[in-house]
Amino acid sequence: MLEGLKQNSIILDLQKQYEILPLRDRHILKAFGGILLLCIIYFAMWGPANDYMENAQQDLEQNTKLLLLVKQNEALLSALSRTTGPSSSTKTLTSQQLVSSVTNLAKKNGVMLKRFEPSGDKKIKVWVDNASFDKMIKWLAALKKSLNIVVEQISLEKDDAAGQVSSRLTLST
Repeated sequence: MLEGLKQNSIILDLQKQYEILPLRDRHILKAFGGILLLCIIYFAMWGPANDYMENAQQDLEQNTKLLLLVKQNEALLSALSRTTGPSSSTKTLTSQQLVSSVTNLAKKNGVMLKRFEPSGDKKIKVWVDNASFDKMIKWLAALKKSLNIVVEQISLEKDDAAGQVSSRLTLST
């Protein structure tokens, strides 16, 4: 394959033109080729790999902070659930009362609900964006303590601001 490339007429023409050049121009052309090769190596391989590594390190730091935050508040949440006990409230709420109670307690605890929708007689789905993790925990504890509303499903995502989360919850009585 290399022999075939050497026999190519375009390559032969370029080689003849190179040999005609003065020695100084050949050295400049070689230096330019070396610089061009280094630029290609950097921009095609080193740069993207370095950017990927930096992004991965930032993701690791954010995920580590979120894990630490969750672990720090795990004890608080379990302590709150032990003190409230299962017999906090035994009355059953209608779907309308459930929505009203959940939204009122959210406002009292400083949690702004983005969206909510009833899901059957005794369930409600709730979306929360950019909420303080601590306020979310206190709100969920208040729901359990005052209305015996429990979290069936929860999905938490860390936001850009420290201590802020977005979540999707399914609450039930």
